[in-house]
Amino acid sequence: MELGIVILDKLARSALRSQKIPHINRPLACDINFKRQRSTSGSDCKEIRKMLSQLPLFAGGEIVRGFGRGSKELGIPTANFPLEVVKSLPESLPTGAYYGWANVDNGPVYKMVLSVGWNPFYNNKEKSVETHMLHDFNCDLYGQILKICIVGYLRPERSFDSLEALIAAIREDIEQAKAFLDEADKGKLKEAPFFSEKLSSSK
Repeated sequence: MELGIVILDKLARSALRSQKIPHINRPLACDINFKRQRSTSGSDCKEIRKMLSQLPLFAGGEIVRGFGRGSKELGIPTANFPLEVVKSLPESLPTGAYYGWANVDNGPVYKMVLSVGWNPFYNNKEKSVETHMLHDFNCDLYGQILKICIVGYLRPERSFDSLEALIAAIREDIEQAKAFLDEADKGKLKEAPFFSEKLSSSK
């Protein structure tokens, strides 16, 4: 079984058989989100801008069981990567909410929002990468291969005063993601050959 496949940056470009990855106009996450957070330093904003310059980022791996909260508590089901994939992400990738494209077992490519981090509302002990695809699958996806293309950054990770506030924030993330991904340059990434190529085992 294919486990823990991660393709990033230059490796991703190689896996795409040197086909050109479309240029994307990246929204300035610092300008959009950090004006609302006075505690954010200029250096933090600079790091996020540096990270954005490295996107898009491609990754893939087997879908594993998470905490079971996405569907039960939030009404927002997620597909979770194994720790092997999570730990292979660049250390410079800030925690927070992202948006992009995703598919399962080389199927149709859908819009998605992504959480990278420790989910402070739940005080997770392990860092996680949780993908919510904007499509109703009506079935379990465990054991299938999830591929994602992280296109842009939405907001930093933070805790919330209530479950309702967390759900509201995720809903806002989803609406922002839809708008960004409707832009022509970002839509081109949906057609990346990465989504149709077979990933080989990391072993």
